[in-house]
Amino acid sequence: MAYILDSAYTFKTMKTLLLFTLLIILSSCTNYIRPVDESKNVRIFFTKNMLEQATVKDLETHCAFKGEIIGSEGHWYSYLFMSNTDITQGALNDVKNKAAEQGSNIVIIHQVGDFLTSVTFVGQSYFCKI
Repeated sequence: MAYILDSAYTFKTMKTLLLFTLLIILSSCTNYIRPVDESKNVRIFFTKNMLEQATVKDLETHCAFKGEIIGSEGHWYSYLFMSNTDITQGALNDVKNKAAEQGSNIVIIHQVGDFLTSVTFVGQSYFCKI
């Protein structure tokens, strides 16, 4: 009887260990977001606050507003296997990729959210004749 209980316990323990090992292996294959070719011409600028009204008017006379941009990288299940640099670079690449999809070449980031497991950038994208 003790042998049957022991083997059932061992099987359950091995199954749990195998599951965690599989999760670790799958999570370690995590890679950050890569830039697309079109995003190479996108420039990102950071500001601590929303842009001043005069700056916005000046920007809109020389550039076309394309929309809001939110770029993010990192997940609760993968952040242990990615460096902070990779997570941040992935979020920047996400911003550039989305800006390229919108036809933008300038992004003004006005909010940075750096959480324990991810990084998020919020900004506005423009197309400017440079």
